[in-house]
Amino acid sequence: MAHSAASEQSDSHWYLGSHSHLTYTTARILNVISDQTFMPEAEGLVEVEDPLQGLRRGTILYEVEILRGSFSGEVLEATYHINSLAHVHFDIGDRVSVRIFEFEGEFMVVEVRYPERTELLLGAIGLFLIFLCLIGGKRGMLAAMGLVFTVVCVIFLLIPLIIAGFPVVQMTLIVLMLVTFSTVTLLAGLSVKSMAAILGTLSGIGLAALFAHLTGNLIHVSGYNMGNYRAIMHLSDGAQISGLFVSSVLVAAIGAIMDASMSVASAMGEVKSAHGNISAIALFKAGFNVSRDVIGTMSSTLILAFIGGSLSMMIFIYTTDVSLNQFMNNPFIAMEIVKGIAGSFGIMLAAPLTAVISAKLLTMKKCYSE
Repeated sequence: MAHSAASEQSDSHWYLGSHSHLTYTTARILNVISDQTFMPEAEGLVEVEDPLQGLRRGTILYEVEILRGSFSGEVLEATYHINSLAHVHFDIGDRVSVRIFEFEGEFMVVEVRYPERTELLLGAIGLFLIFLCLIGGKRGMLAAMGLVFTVVCVIFLLIPLIIAGFPVVQMTLIVLMLVTFSTVTLLAGLSVKSMAAILGTLSGIGLAALFAHLTGNLIHVSGYNMGNYRAIMHLSDGAQISGLFVSSVLVAAIGAIMDASMSVASAMGEVKSAHGNISAIALFKAGFNVSRDVIGTMSSTLILAFIGGSLSMMIFIYTTDVSLNQFMNNPFIAMEIVKGIAGSFGIMLAAPLTAVISAKLLTMKKCYSE
């Protein structure tokens, strides 16, 4: 772990040097030049109960061929440090991610970092999108387009705006409004159903933002309690770290809130199509019953998603036999609790409000749902 921490500090130092450059690229292992790993238990260096017992540790020097980037075709020596169960033992011919530190045009350090995962991950994403289109048909293709648009907006619009120093929460709300309008209209067109879903989603996002902001202030958690905030401050153009917590809540909750609103609006559109003369009150009651079911399932899904995201941290805290007071006061646990509740509050407002809006719009004269 000490090596890992030092390595991350070195990354920042190398990156900031005026005559240095740090590059990550793909390489293939050609040969093992030297293997200086050992089994600690064989050397009598670990206790019987050591969880890392059986792990070979040390350093391996590989000969690697760079496959991509400006160094493509170069054959270099690369070190690989093994000190964790997460480290993989590589064979000749394996593709790996390497880190190249260049100083004043010369190679100073080349390290093997990870197994090469890019192609496999891109393949998994492509497979998911293909099945989404095949099984979902036209709707699936539209959903895939909406998903890609959402990811592009977050990565290439929201994140650069935050790094540039724009107000984090305001920029997040604006980008999510764009995502909501685009995704819903892509799936349902410009219809009564889509307008109700959009308004319901935006109301839910607003409540989630308000709850996360107020609760975060009360329990004193913010973006400064999140990981890597120091590096973001150091490398960005004045990113407003304090708003990152609320932003993370909204980005994580937008999908579930949008899903809840769209489910209620779609169900009410079908009821109206089947019973053309239904009154606004009767239609609202039907929609409100649907919203209750949606609230129950979506809230559970959202909270379990947040629990899953912090499961290792929760297990670690539990195994240390901490008290309930210490557990609840841990900032990471506090943030996950607020995230889950804030998103659920958003759903609880969005679903019934969508039912109200849909009932009003669908029963207006000359108003038809698709």
